[in-house]
Amino acid sequence: MNEILLSPKIDVLGRIVVPSSKSYAQRAIALAGLSQRSVVIHRLVESDDCIAAQSIIKALGAEFKREQDSLFLEKGINFNNDLAIDINCGESGLSTRLFSAFSLLFNQPFKINGEGSITQRTMEMVINGLSQFGKHIKSNESKLPLIISGDVKNYSVEIDGSISSQFLTGLITVAPFLNSDTEIIVNDLKSKPYISMTLDLLKHFGLNCDNDNFKRFYIKGNQSIDLPIEYIVEGDWSAASFMVVAGAIGGRVELEGLKLNTQQGDIAILDAAKQVGAIVRWEGETLIVEKNMLQPFDFDATECPDLFPPLVVLAAYARGKSTFKGVYRLKHKESDRAITLQQECAKVGVTLEINGDEMIVYGNGGGKVNENIVFSSHNDHRIAMAMSLFSIGAEFPVKISDAKAIDKSYPDFYIDFLTV
Repeated sequence: MNEILLSPKIDVLGRIVVPSSKSYAQRAIALAGLSQRSVVIHRLVESDDCIAAQSIIKALGAEFKREQDSLFLEKGINFNNDLAIDINCGESGLSTRLFSAFSLLFNQPFKINGEGSITQRTMEMVINGLSQFGKHIKSNESKLPLIISGDVKNYSVEIDGSISSQFLTGLITVAPFLNSDTEIIVNDLKSKPYISMTLDLLKHFGLNCDNDNFKRFYIKGNQSIDLPIEYIVEGDWSAASFMVVAGAIGGRVELEGLKLNTQQGDIAILDAAKQVGAIVRWEGETLIVEKNMLQPFDFDATECPDLFPPLVVLAAYARGKSTFKGVYRLKHKESDRAITLQQECAKVGVTLEINGDEMIVYGNGGGKVNENIVFSSHNDHRIAMAMSLFSIGAEFPVKISDAKAIDKSYPDFYIDFLTV
């Protein structure tokens, strides 16, 4: 069955190597596909999202081989194929929105489909943006599948960045390869760190994008990746956030594979850990997080919404009222995470109030796992990982249903969590 039973964890004490960033990895795979030179990507985690990105560039004609955790690109995407294109992005929101922008590089019909929760998420920002370029889009009431056709006729567009930055990442990735210079005006951009990651990857691949305070992007066309590229994917701060919280509430963890000087916004979990009273320090390239005090805290997660699940658990283990901002960013995730967290935390006596863009967590010292409790992941990888943390200090085992949701981003999470 798709469930796991986690025994009560008396304390946390261990060292792990954090898996590589799936956000960086998907961007690197996409750029590799656009290269006509050799590309090697090291430290690729075999998460569902990364597998989806690899299958997409393969469907577009790229050829590569895998050796352990490395990808060796042998041939880039085939742009001389006149046949209709049909790609499946699995449940990956980033791949869906990123690779939808690849339709700008093709004239033939370009079909994008997906699976699971992504088929229920709105694609309005994709449809609106591609329409401004001159593309025609057929959709299922603004949801997948999308069938995109027509020629690019306009290279100056204006998009809304308030819901997601993923489509903007796609446009910035593709624009250097268009036949004309592109101007993108962005209104109310959230998750700026994710765009910083995209710009960081473009620079590594030798591509240029001018950026005016994340409000206007100007990208010269007819660029190319002219040199062989070798890239090592850095550790994933989103994945690490759960282990940081484990150390802060349960004992001590040592995490390897992370960069302190990173563009990843989820490094902000260290600020939260410090606020709650944990001891956070670096020894060389090893991050150490150690439990000390556990006190309520306030945090603005607007720019890093993926931190909400571990932040809520961190607040649950403190006693008192913690307040978080950025709730509006949670509705269009794998689940409606604000509601999901509210429902699941109630099972251990932790009350969450949701008031517009604000969430209040009334911590009770870690939840009351004094009976057999079954948490549902709601098929959401970050909910599954967050609820697992309630086994720390529990009196009874904790069961997670739909436990394999973690495969989307961190397939070895339970192995690593049992290690610390």
